[in-house]
Amino acid sequence: MQNHNLSFSNPYPFYSDTREQTPIFQDEKGTWHLMRYQDIVFMFTDSRFGRKPNVSLGHVNKNGVATMLDDVISKWSLFNDPSEHTRLREILSHLINPRFIKDTKAIIEDNVNTLVAKLPKNTDFDFMQNFSYPLPIRVINHLLGTSLDVTTVRKWSFAFATAMDHGTLEELEEVAPTIISMIAYFRELVIAREAQPGNDWMSELIRLKDQYNITTDDIISNCIFLLLAAHETLQLTLGLGLITLVKHPEQRLLLQNDPTLIPSAVEEILRFDAPWNKMSRWTKEQVEINGTVIPAGQLVVAMINSANRDPERFPNPNTFDITRTNNRHLAFGHGIHLCHGALLARLELQTTFTKLLPLLDHITLYEDRFEWQPNTSLRYISNLMIRIHDHE
Repeated sequence: MQNHNLSFSNPYPFYSDTREQTPIFQDEKGTWHLMRYQDIVFMFTDSRFGRKPNVSLGHVNKNGVATMLDDVISKWSLFNDPSEHTRLREILSHLINPRFIKDTKAIIEDNVNTLVAKLPKNTDFDFMQNFSYPLPIRVINHLLGTSLDVTTVRKWSFAFATAMDHGTLEELEEVAPTIISMIAYFRELVIAREAQPGNDWMSELIRLKDQYNITTDDIISNCIFLLLAAHETLQLTLGLGLITLVKHPEQRLLLQNDPTLIPSAVEEILRFDAPWNKMSRWTKEQVEINGTVIPAGQLVVAMINSANRDPERFPNPNTFDITRTNNRHLAFGHGIHLCHGALLARLELQTTFTKLLPLLDHITLYEDRFEWQPNTSLRYISNLMIRIHDHE
C-alpha cells in the first residue's frame, strides 16, 4: 500500500512518487486526492464539484452543530458556489480594483524599503519575524483601515490556519476565543466607519450595504477573510521565495543581470514552491476522472504543489527556471475561485524581490534551524533563520 505520509519540510519526493503510482487515491478517512495537473484543472472547472458538502462546511462541535468558525467562513466567497459566490465576488471587485491598488503600490514600496533597511547584518535572525510577517500586515492595515499589530494578527492567523487544516474538536474549541476577539474588533471598527467613513475597504463595504443587501455580520466576516487572505499565504511565499532564490545561485545571477525578469521569477517561485499545498471541493454528483469514479458527496483534495511539479505539464518540473514560459501554475487556484488578490500579491512579491536582489549573494540559510508547522494545507514555515553578511 502506498505510504501517504507527508514530509512538511520537503513534500516533493512524496508528491512525485504518489503522482506516478497512484495519481488519484482515497485515503483511510475516505478523502480523495488528485495529484496530476490535468485532473485538478478538470476539478476546478467542472460544475459538478462544489465548495460545500451540504448546508454546513463541516466544522461542527461534538453535538454536530456548526461552530463559530463555520458561521464566519460560510460568508466568504471562497466557500460558496454560484450564485452566492458570484454576488460575493462582485462585492470584492469593488475593493480590489485600480482605485485602491494605485496608491497601494507606493505604500508597498515604502514599507519594503523600510523593512529591508532594518534587516540586521552579521547576526542570525528570523526572516519571517523581521520581514515576512510585518510587510503584508502593514499593507492590509492600509487597505482595510485597520491598525493591527503583528503579534495580534499572527495569533489570529495561526489559530485560524490550524483549525481549518486539522479541524479537530479541540482545535475548533480553541479557535473560538480568537474568532470572538476578531468579531469584536471589527464590529467596533464598523461602528466607527459608519460614523466617519474613510478611503478604505471597510468604508467601501459599508457604502455597498444597500446595493448588495450586506449585513454588518457579512462585513465583519469578509473583513476577517481579507485580513487573513492578504497575510497568511503571502508571508509564506515571501519566505519560500527567499529560500528558493538563495539556493539557486545561477538563477539568482541571471536575475541580477536582468531585473526585468522579476515578474517571471515571481511566477516561477509560485510554481516551484507555492504556499498552498492543497485546495478542496465536494462532488455534487458522481464524477469520473480518467477512469476513476468518485461518488456524490465526497471530499476531493487537489494537491496544488504536486500539480505544479507535474512533468506532463511543466518540462523539467524540479528545475527552478525563471525564464520558464507558459507558466500557468495553480498557486492562485483556477476557474471561478481564482484568487481575487493575485494582483496585490504579485505586486508585493515583485517589489520585495527587486529590493532584496542585491542582498541575495550575501545571505546564509540555516536550514537545520528552520521550523515547519505540521499543516497539510499550507507550506507553513514559521522560523526562517538567516544571516546577511556585511558586503559594503
